[in-house]
Amino acid sequence: MNVIDLFCGMGGLALGFARNGFEVTGYDSYRRVGEIFELNAIGKAEVKDLSLQGQVSRPLSVEPLVVTGGPPCRPWSNVNRRPDRYRQAHRDYALLESYFRYVRKLRPEAFLMENVLPVSTDATFLRWKNSLARLYWIESGPIRYSDFGAATSRQRFFVVGFRRGRRVNLAKEFFERLDNHRAPAQTVAQALEYLLPLGYGEMADHHWPNFRTINNYLDKYSENRFGWYRLDPDRPAPSFGSVMKTYILHPYAGNGHGIPQRVISVREAMSIMGFDREFRFPEPMGMKHRYQMVADAVSPVFSSVAARIMRELLYEL
Repeated sequence: MNVIDLFCGMGGLALGFARNGFEVTGYDSYRRVGEIFELNAIGKAEVKDLSLQGQVSRPLSVEPLVVTGGPPCRPWSNVNRRPDRYRQAHRDYALLESYFRYVRKLRPEAFLMENVLPVSTDATFLRWKNSLARLYWIESGPIRYSDFGAATSRQRFFVVGFRRGRRVNLAKEFFERLDNHRAPAQTVAQALEYLLPLGYGEMADHHWPNFRTINNYLDKYSENRFGWYRLDPDRPAPSFGSVMKTYILHPYAGNGHGIPQRVISVREAMSIMGFDREFRFPEPMGMKHRYQMVADAVSPVFSSVAARIMRELLYEL
């Protein structure tokens, strides 16, 4: 089965499908996506400006096609929550429509889209949902990654569609089967345990910035204000953005465990999101880009479950 993953980023969504036997081709505007996909055996990835139509073609294979993707969420993120007229003026706003235009063009057997929760009430999303409902069973809802075993309680909005080939609403069945795959969440301590003995750079992507002013803001960390968190080792991590922007402290930093007062490393952020220890970024690659890609990623813990269910349903068609 073929998957076209739009706005693929570092491949968190694609990785789950690759692990479940899908042939994945990713598309993204970031210039190093091909290296990331090749290095981690996800599939192929090409650099494309997905705001332009006509650049992505349906594979020649007769295998069923699935389209996945997570259009950039910045117009709807908590940081950018503004009235609709400002949101729609954001340069990334049109990319939500681009995603659905590609779905209409490629006519896949199924599609899966991820985004932030406010998209669920967006006028563009609702218009496309109504338009595509003539061809697809469509269901949507919030998903919390920790409900499927990840060490992050991040919640995201997922939309799934299946071609109306039978009377059975396979999109509804998809969400019903998800309930059978719930698993206990990992804690931050469990996710980071293998990294505790390692110093800076002793494993791929185990790098963090040297923020010299951390000690000036300990009052913010004590109250978890303004996105400044010291992670609780005994719980899944809350949702957080790029560590370069929201200083997320290591749970054991500066409190007697031999770890200096510091933010979590890129590798530690990846582990919390559910990327395994073999996953890595190509070198050289700046920390800013790596942190941001992790912040934008879908947890592969969840995408593996979603891909498994989608494969089951497509084989049952």
